[in-house]
Amino acid sequence: MKIFVNARFLTQPVSGVQRYGIECSRQIKKLYPDVVFLAPQNILHKDIAQELDVKITGVNTGHLWEQVDLPLYLFRKGGGALFSPANTAPLLYGNNYFTIHDLAFYHHPEWNTKLFSVWYNYLIPRLARRSRHIFTVSETIREEIIKYYKISSGKVSVTYNGISGQMLGEATHEYVKKDKVILAVGTFSKRKNHQHLVNAFIESKVKDEYQLVIIGDKNKVFAESGLDENLLVNANIKIYDRVSSEELINMYARAEVLVSLSVYEGFGIPVLEGLYSGCKVICSDIAIYRELYNGYVHFCDPYDINSISAALGNVAGDQKNTDKRPDALFEKYNYTRSAHIILDQIMGKV
Repeated sequence: MKIFVNARFLTQPVSGVQRYGIECSRQIKKLYPDVVFLAPQNILHKDIAQELDVKITGVNTGHLWEQVDLPLYLFRKGGGALFSPANTAPLLYGNNYFTIHDLAFYHHPEWNTKLFSVWYNYLIPRLARRSRHIFTVSETIREEIIKYYKISSGKVSVTYNGISGQMLGEATHEYVKKDKVILAVGTFSKRKNHQHLVNAFIESKVKDEYQLVIIGDKNKVFAESGLDENLLVNANIKIYDRVSSEELINMYARAEVLVSLSVYEGFGIPVLEGLYSGCKVICSDIAIYRELYNGYVHFCDPYDINSISAALGNVAGDQKNTDKRPDALFEKYNYTRSAHIILDQIMGKV
């Protein structure tokens, strides 16, 4: 049985979408060694490409490679099932299985560049209708796909994100003494709501005692984040636009509090990683976080500076041992289970 994976995600900086692609691909290769990974020539993550034994095809890159070179290669090889884990797939190829991570481009086109929003709002609904099966990363997004794209419920499966293999290997399973660090992780875009976090931290009672650390990436497809850098004169606020995986894992281990104030998400990997690393977690009170993390995190209104500030003051420094390590979440949300679901769907329909 021919199964191919669209590994164009290896040409992109790692955020949540690419992390899903990398980790699901690793597990798929373990479960089905005959799988073939295909990518254009401009690979960024050469070590992972080597690990997956990626085959370089075509002469183009980006969306042109995905829409032209990739399907041409598959047609020449006699076809086969194609799994695309990073939101997009070749529209002219019929045997598609692909993952939609969220519908932010549908709900909030202003969060991205105009070209990106137009392209995604043209491509994704057509792929959704023509594909053999759709995967997504939460029940909340599954229901959105079914509702807004008029897709049969049986055509959409949930394949949750999980903890990366590297973090599983390096992060401690014990709650250790933490530094007075409040951590936020996420691409610098308006949906991540960094501006409200900074304003609330400046207004909070912990601003002099704690350090706020924001780690993100400035992806060119996103519109401006709205973060006023003139406010970052506070010595206790640090911004990093790129760190290594090792540095990020170390920061999770050090941080006492993890904050995610996104106003829209498909999953929220940093929340899961924060919980795994023993952080106390503050989340925006949105549907996705209620679905995935209710009972394990502290909620606040992401639009209300006073609500955020109060949450920071109440959670940071709280010595009450009320948080229980959520091992049940790590068993439910993991890439091995997701890879099994993906392969079961593909192999049941090929």
